[in-house]
Amino acid sequence: MRRKPNILLIIGIVLLSFFVIISIIGPYVAPYDLEYSKKIGYIENDDGKQQLKGSPFPPSKEHVFGTDKWGYDILTLLLYGAKYTVFTVLIVAVIRLIIGTAFGILNGVISLADQRRNKQVSLFSGIPIFIIIYFIMVGINVEPTLPPTILVFIQGFLMTILGIPGVYNVIFNLTIEIKKNAYVEAAKTLGGSNRHISSKHIYPALKGNLLALFVNECIQVLHIIGQLGIFNLFLGGTEKQYFPTIYLSITNEWSGLIGQSRSFLYHSQWIILYPLIAYMLLLFSFYLLSSGLNASLKNKARRTSHL
Repeated sequence: MRRKPNILLIIGIVLLSFFVIISIIGPYVAPYDLEYSKKIGYIENDDGKQQLKGSPFPPSKEHVFGTDKWGYDILTLLLYGAKYTVFTVLIVAVIRLIIGTAFGILNGVISLADQRRNKQVSLFSGIPIFIIIYFIMVGINVEPTLPPTILVFIQGFLMTILGIPGVYNVIFNLTIEIKKNAYVEAAKTLGGSNRHISSKHIYPALKGNLLALFVNECIQVLHIIGQLGIFNLFLGGTEKQYFPTIYLSITNEWSGLIGQSRSFLYHSQWIILYPLIAYMLLLFSFYLLSSGLNASLKNKARRTSHL
């Protein structure tokens, strides 16, 4: 019987691939230079006449996504800022997964007690990660003296370190469960070393779970970046201007573009709409991948249960 294609997984892969490509080529295909702004120009009114108007300008042939309050092309800002959002999410999730998996498998294999570890409650376990990062970063991220790349590195490092324990607990518990299988017990009885058991038995059994866990970590990292953006802590630095007080993203990463445009919810909505759509589509691509991978794992478990 022919298996049905995993539509959710396929769409998720296509969407994420699109965002990765855009992150790489974005600055090269942007319609304008990053410093270009159009503060005054003519627009066509309801009577078909040309009228002189100041920014922001609505979407048009000249500016597909419109411009912001300062006349900067929104599509250009999105294309330049994509790399900071997309690659930070992917890199932090990968490092979290590698370190958490390595320690989880190692401690799970050498553990003498074949019992799942309960997640221990500590002083910081009830505090959301974004709050910890906010209070660490707020002093150096707002009106920064450090370059954006260093600030991205510091924030990425904090998101990585604070997220490793969650990956570790998942992998440790999965390793304990896999150790109970007969083929692992047989390998131990025949004198297989911990390294052999880890590489030849535990890791192959975890492969499918690792991919699903990676996607879930991407979702968590993107959530953290978005939550920090709500509090004007933008990835790569926050520029603060006065009279009136406003916060601007230095790197134009997507949560920053959303955060700095909150005042346009009731007028000139395109300024916040398009960055929000880009952010939500990226998040949606990860949710599609997660749903597709989970469905694939369930089908695989259903097939192997009859072997």
